[in-house]
Amino acid sequence: MRQVASFAALVASLRTRGNGMSQAIEFKIPPGAILFSADGVGYEFREDLGPTHHGMSLFVARLRNSSGEPRGKVLLKAVPAPSVKEGGRVRRARAKLDEQVRLATSLAHPAILKVHGLHKVEGYWYVSAEHPSGNSLNELLTLAVECRRWFSPLFVMFVGSQVAAALEHAHTAKDASGRPLNIVHRAIDVAHIFIDWDGTVRLGDFGLALSNLPGRVASSVRGPRGDYFYSSPEMLLGGPVDARSDLFMLGVVLLEMATGKNLLFHPDALTPEVMGSLSVKSRRRVIQAIKRATLAGASPMVEDAIWRAATLTDADVDAMTEGLPQGLRVTLNRLLRVSPRERYQSAGELAKDLAGWVGGTFTKADAAAELRARAAQAEEMLDALGLTPPRGRGKRHPDDVTTS
Repeated sequence: MRQVASFAALVASLRTRGNGMSQAIEFKIPPGAILFSADGVGYEFREDLGPTHHGMSLFVARLRNSSGEPRGKVLLKAVPAPSVKEGGRVRRARAKLDEQVRLATSLAHPAILKVHGLHKVEGYWYVSAEHPSGNSLNELLTLAVECRRWFSPLFVMFVGSQVAAALEHAHTAKDASGRPLNIVHRAIDVAHIFIDWDGTVRLGDFGLALSNLPGRVASSVRGPRGDYFYSSPEMLLGGPVDARSDLFMLGVVLLEMATGKNLLFHPDALTPEVMGSLSVKSRRRVIQAIKRATLAGASPMVEDAIWRAATLTDADVDAMTEGLPQGLRVTLNRLLRVSPRERYQSAGELAKDLAGWVGGTFTKADAAAELRARAAQAEEMLDALGLTPPRGRGKRHPDDVTTS
């Protein structure tokens, strides 16, 4: 087992396979600065979480009332005032912020993180959103890697049922006039799913969503929007996407939770023979998809994901789900079909199936118990290495969570 410098370093060692995030527009903030005030509440800069889509910056801010007392935390997506150099990029980023806030008015579900509103202050634009009280699946999977023990099948299906319910709400959402919005999240990955210590599962960030929202700024380039290695084949290859693309992405997440294997990160499978088995037309499609992704600023690693998506077969999926219990294996095999026509056709259908498999045998309390057991295992591992997990940093353990 490899040694780690600290518990915080363990969970912060995020994988670098490529996540589609663009370079952030320059945004310099001194620590502890009050970014702005609105309705008697000050927003104090606490942590820079790095770039997000469209060149935006993502921050954690602490709310303070007029007396300076803390009132919890929020996530802030921020776009600075436009400069001569970044003017066009800033305008596009602002349009996406406005779109996210307008779309959020049609999303009200307990498993979807709330968007509070848009603030425009001295040329700077900020979108305030609910700060997840739990850990991302990315962090939890890092713990699973170190403990060498993956999540139980019932835990995986429980998480899947909660996310599927959130997606069903989003996919069927309508605007104020009753018109279907046809929302597609397009970034269902381990960074956007959160699980609290009480077993609550939340889905976040519809900032990359496709929809029929009036006035939406359409992308001029087809391709992956979130982490490449959680994208659907049609998204990677530049085809049209719909709600079934989100379901494929969720399947990739659930497979990794259960087995530690990522369906699309499988370089050993990309042999010359496999790549050469594609037709001339299919190979041309792959090359065009790689060019589009490169022009859009994607990491070079997207090339492996695109080739894997183009050569993926049902037999590959069958092999990667081998050994799983029947309920989970049947569900994943259907979610991860290459053809959207062969997958689940709605998130509601998926949620119903998963709830049926889980039944009353696994609840939020059981999910919480499994998370706490995993945290305890990680601490025992670090104790054995002579390392001490720091308290009060990053909410890695239920006793570390603060309400300020």
